[in-house]
Formats: sequence, structure tokens, C-alpha cells
Amino acid sequence: MSQDDNNNLGVDLGEFIDFYLLDSQEQIEKLGAGLLQLEKEGGNIGLINDLFRSAHSLKGASGTMGFTPIVALTHAAEDLLDHLRQGKMDVSLEMIDTLLAVTDRVKAMLAQVEQRQEITIEFEDLASSMRGILKGDKPVKEEMIQTSETETEDLVEFVPVDFALTPSESEKVIDAHSLGRGVYQVHVKLGPNTLMKAVRAVMATQRVEGMGAVIKLLPSLEDLEVGDAEEFFMLVLCDEPREELRKELLEISELEDVFVHPYQNVIEIVETNLEESAAEIPVAEIGIEPKVIPSVGAEENVIKPIVTQKTTLEPKGIAKAPGTPMAETANGEGNTQVHTIRVDTARMDNLINLVGEMVITRTRLVQIGLDLKAQYSTDGMVNSLNEANVYLGRLMNDLQESVMRLRMVAIGTVFNRFPRLVRDLAKKTGKEIDLVLKGEDTELDKTVVEVIGDPLMHLIRNSVDHGIESPEDRRAAGKPELGTITLNAYHEGNHIAILISDDGGGLDLDKIRQIAISKGLIGEREELSERDIANLIFLPGFSTADVVTDISGRGVGMDVVKKALNNLGGMVDITTRKGKGSTFTIRLPLTLAIIQALLVEVGQEIYAVPLSSVLETLLVNREDIKTVGGLPMVQLRGNTLPLISLQEKFDLPKPETESSEVYVVVVGFGDKALGLIVDELRGQQEVVIKSLGEFLNNLPGIAGATILGDGKVTLILDIGSLIQDVLVTRKA
Repeated sequence: MSQDDNNNLGVDLGEFIDFYLLDSQEQIEKLGAGLLQLEKEGGNIGLINDLFRSAHSLKGASGTMGFTPIVALTHAAEDLLDHLRQGKMDVSLEMIDTLLAVTDRVKAMLAQVEQRQEITIEFEDLASSMRGILKGDKPVKEEMIQTSETETEDLVEFVPVDFALTPSESEKVIDAHSLGRGVYQVHVKLGPNTLMKAVRAVMATQRVEGMGAVIKLLPSLEDLEVGDAEEFFMLVLCDEPREELRKELLEISELEDVFVHPYQNVIEIVETNLEESAAEIPVAEIGIEPKVIPSVGAEENVIKPIVTQKTTLEPKGIAKAPGTPMAETANGEGNTQVHTIRVDTARMDNLINLVGEMVITRTRLVQIGLDLKAQYSTDGMVNSLNEANVYLGRLMNDLQESVMRLRMVAIGTVFNRFPRLVRDLAKKTGKEIDLVLKGEDTELDKTVVEVIGDPLMHLIRNSVDHGIESPEDRRAAGKPELGTITLNAYHEGNHIAILISDDGGGLDLDKIRQIAISKGLIGEREELSERDIANLIFLPGFSTADVVTDISGRGVGMDVVKKALNNLGGMVDITTRKGKGSTFTIRLPLTLAIIQALLVEVGQEIYAVPLSSVLETLLVNREDIKTVGGLPMVQLRGNTLPLISLQEKFDLPKPETESSEVYVVVVGFGDKALGLIVDELRGQQEVVIKSLGEFLNNLPGIAGATILGDGKVTLILDIGSLIQDVLVTRKA
């Protein structure tokens, strides 16, 4: 939308674009998910109605902002869905494909809006396709076109009347708009020399009450009775078509003509009431005039303004903000309490940072208290300080837990984008695939949710292209033609596990081994377990595809998955059975902000080990450490535990004298374990993870940094990365 359009509206709409984008993106996601469900369920009338409402809401909001291409495209989709819900058409594959293409096109348009660019994406091809689908219902279509042309002419001449609504009347109108009901301005012209004009108005009101409700009559009955008005106006709520409403009123004698216009000037109504009524209605103070787009051509094409927040006018039954003054509803219902609010993520992140700084400050207070205790052990003030620190610690733990919950987001927000992906890929490859989603309600940190989408997409594409066989091959193997990919998430201690499994042919381990040998990644005589061979596919540039397609086969994807998961402090593992399928298991930390850590000393350095990964600590005699295949090992309860020296890993100076014993911190991730050789254990502490910045962000084995109570900066170890580097990708 151009700046001139904004000026024509009398307001800079730029400040409302964020609200518009948030709502529109939700609607388009609901529309896409619903279409995929409709493809499976066919004529589910409840689902079709939901889809129609989503398209209708998207069109109305886009019209308010003046985004004509989106209005035109969603209007055509709305017509198609309207025919479906009226039973005039059946659901077809062509229809679903076209409507899904509409969702893609609208997403691209919204992306241009988000970049504050003019919408330049073409849409007429899709609009023509939808009109073509409607051609089988030609008489209805011609009638619609004729009606819409007439309505457009009416709308261009339409001037909204200020009915001077009370707060409760305004709320009724806004409720009706929010619920998709018809709100009409009925203009009644009385015949010449009409007697008893008030009686005609009463008769008109009674006729309308049989079809809907009259909110306001202008002028009033008293003014009509004593005045010389030749016309009156009614504000009507009615779900019947406006032509039916007009026809009903024209049956009353002495009415010369009746004009019925959709009435959408909600914001102007409320602003008038704010000026004239002492009882405030919570609404943003904006002055958007109604705008008409004649080229679209349906009665809903009168533009619906969005009522946006500073605080928001909600439909009846939706909670209002606590403490917000609001007139009681017409039926006397009291106000309900707020259950959810939307908060900008920047504000939430700022709150998280402040809590993190408080954790650091509390740690410093605890350190100061301990230092004072060592010097003045009998001083009562020192004891009081330490008691206060203990109580402050409890409060901080509760505050931290509450704030961290604000960051938790259901992983279903990521999962829901994949049914469409699998559908399109299956169609492209000629395979029949069913995607099963489980554990969508499992929550994890929003930072993880934002990043995990791309790795999951690569793994699902891999399952579609390499995992699931063609229908012919599945038939020959005695399998059903319909392949299944399952996406599952669940909590596993302080981590979340995400499983991507398929019932395809499994990985060809012999082929993977031969390719790895030919690329020089492993030696011909090197002994590797099946799991280690399978994990070779995560090496950069590795691919088993014989033919490169636009889905996979270039060797870029699986290494991206591993790198992204390592950056999150997670790891991925594979189990596969030839002819039965494969399962990729991703394990990730629940949160990336504040953690419990074990502090360890290595030489002059101190490192923080996430406590959620620590299994146990050992005191090991150096003589018990043996080297196997270039890697130090130690026997632990009959099992071999691989070790890694942090002094060697991070190239720290060797001590002049070595003790005969070393501490080993046993860490685990999933079913893998590793021992970290350290010099001393410093104890447990709550730490705040700080990013190392753009240049140091990808250091191997390092997840971030923290500030200790004495002000020193300490590095936090990335256990998943250390384990994967040592146990999975090591070479002979």
C-alpha cells in the first residue's frame, strides 16, 4: 500500500501493520491446515465454515489496510468456499490445490507487507483458476456478478450515518462484526405526504425484528411524529441477505424505496461515543474512514477497520483487561477476567535478561556473604546477611521458574507446517505418504522453537526422498502402498526428544561405508558399529543419492542439521533396520537462558558444565586410564567409559607437576556417556548463559559464557557437541 493511500485514510496505518500481520499470518496458517484436513475428510461442513470465516476475516482485515491484491485473492477463495458450504459443489483435488496455492501466494504478499514494500505479486492467474472451478455453476455465478456490480454502485454512493450509539450499542455492533454477522444501515424513503410516519417506522422495525435486531432508529419515533422528515435510518443486525431484507420492507405501504448498505464504520462510531459518553470504551484512538474497493464486487467489500490495541475492544464473552472501565452488556452480564494477553517478544526477552542479571547479582551477594563469614564468623550481622541471601535465593528460583515458563512454546507451532510439505513432496515424487504428528503440546524454549524448524524440514525431506519407497517397491516388499512418517516429541528429563521415523527401506549401511571409504573419510580396515556408519551421513558433502533432485541429493542438508543442533546444545542419533525403516532422534535442552551448572577447574581456567548433563563424578587413578584407538578409556562398573582431557581439548598449558589422581565428570546425552578429565571440582552454581557474539558463536565444545559471583567470565561447555565429536565423527 502506498503512502498516498494512507493519507487518504486520514491516518498513518504503518503503526497498525504489526497487528495486521500477526492476525493475518494466524488466519492463513489456519486456512492452510484446514485445507489439508478438508482433503482427507471431504464434506465436513463445520470445517468448511471455519475455512470460510478465516478467508472472510483475512479479506476484511486486508481491506482495512488497503491491500487490494490480498482482498481480491481472498474474496475469490471466499466465493469458492461459500459454494462449498451451501452444498453447490463437492470438494475436489483441483480445488484443494488451487486454494493451497492461494495460501502460498498470500504468504508471499504478507512477506512484502512485512518488508513495508508495495505488493507486486501477481494474483489474477489464481483468481481466474478459482472462477474457472466455479464455471460448473454458471447461472449462480452470473447472478452473483450482476448483484455485485449493482452493490458496488450502491457502495460508492453510500454515506455512513452517525447513529450516536451508546457504549452498549457500540459493543453489540463490534461483537456482530467480530462474529461475522451482517450489520446494515437501512435507509427508508417515505412516500409523498405520508401520514403517521412514526407508525411506518414502527412497522418497519417489527418487520426487521422478525429477521434480526434493530440497534438504533434515526430520527427517533417522537421526532418522526412531530417533524417533517421524509426518510429515516435504521442500524440493523441481520444474517439474512440484504436483498431479502429490502424485499421484506418494501411490502409496507407508503414506503417509496429502501436502500440496504453494509455498515462497517465501527471505529468512527466508537470515537463519537468516546467524545459524548463519560463511560469510556477501551479502544485505540484512531480515525480510519471507511474505504470501498469497487473492483472486487461483493457485499462484504465495504472495508472493515481493525480495532487495534493500545487496549482492544473484544467481542462479548472475551475477557477484558483487569481494571479497564466498560459499560455492562445489554443483558446485564458482568465483565469476565482476562485469561491471555499478547506481549511483544522484545519485552519478554528484556524481562529474561533482567532476571538473568538478578541471578548474577544474587550470586555475587552469596559470594560476599561467604567471604564475610570466613572473616567474621561470630558477627550476627553476617549471619543475618546469609539468612537473607538464602531467602532471596528461594524467591529468585520461583521468579526464574515463572519467567522461564513465559518462554515455553508448544512445538506444535513447528509441527503444523510439515503436513503441507509432506503432501507436496509426496505428490512430486509420486509416493503415497501419511504424516502422523504426536506430542504437539510438548513445550520448549521459544529460542529452540525458532531454530528447530529447518533441521526438522531437512530430516523430513530426507525421509520422503530416501526413506519411503515408491508404491511399486512397497508392494513388491509386501508393504502397504501408503508409507508413514511419524513426528513425535516428548520430555526426557531436562531435555526434549524429537523423533522422526519412517517405515521405509532403511539406510543402506554397506553403500554408506563404501562411499565413506571412496571419499577417504574412513579407512578400509576401520571397524565401525552400524550406528557409527549411519552417522557418517552427517559429514559435510556426504550423499548416497544416485540422482540429484530438487528435493535432496546434493550432500547439503544433513551436515546443516548436525551443525544447527550442535549450536543449540543438542545432538542427533540414528537407528535403522534394512527394509523396516529409520528413526532420527534429536535431543535438545528445554531452555537456553538460565541453568544449573557444575564448576570445574582445569589449570588456571574454570569451566561450567550443565548440571542436567552430569551423571556422576569420579576420582580416578592415572594408572587406570588406558588408551584404545587413540582415545583414553577407563573401566567403570564393567563398562568402558571414553575420556577426554579438557586441558588437551582446549590446548591449555600443562602443569609442572601432575597428581597421581584426577577428577572425572561423567556426562551423558541420550544413551551416550563421556568422562571429562578435570583438576578440581568447584561446586554447583546457577549461571546465566550469555552469547559469545557473532565471531565466537560457533566455537566447538563451547555453548556460551557466564559471569561468576566474583565478576570473572567463565565458558559453558557444550556437552552434546563434545560427545558427538568424540564418539561419532572421530577418525581412526
